[in-house]
Amino acid sequence: MTWEEQYQAMVERIREGGNICPIMYVVSIVGQKWKIPILWQLAKNDQPMRFCEIRRALKLTDAMLSKALDELEEHGMIKRIQYDCIPPKVEYTLSCKGKTFLPALLALRDWGVEQIKEEHDSLCDQD
Repeated sequence: MTWEEQYQAMVERIREGGNICPIMYVVSIVGQKWKIPILWQLAKNDQPMRFCEIRRALKLTDAMLSKALDELEEHGMIKRIQYDCIPPKVEYTLSCKGKTFLPALLALRDWGVEQIKEEHDSLCDQD
């Protein structure tokens, strides 16, 4: 079952009044490999970003980025802003819902910094 299928199943359970695991619900939204890095890029930039800017920052293929952006938009985590001009211009930014995820992103970053430091200290102690 894909993450998207798991998300749809959880939404159905919520509609029916069933219980779901909050962690699995979050993972079904942001668990795909590139979604958290995309959200982090949009958060740290604090301004709309174009597709090519995100792709360049994360070194993703067009297909991978497009799929992840579509799913994040579908889940309401980001907003896609399309300008009516030639050539076409599209920008992405965190939505209000996406901004509520910032404390979790910051906690993940802090945890990562702590773990990297511990790993470094542990390797230095072995020398």
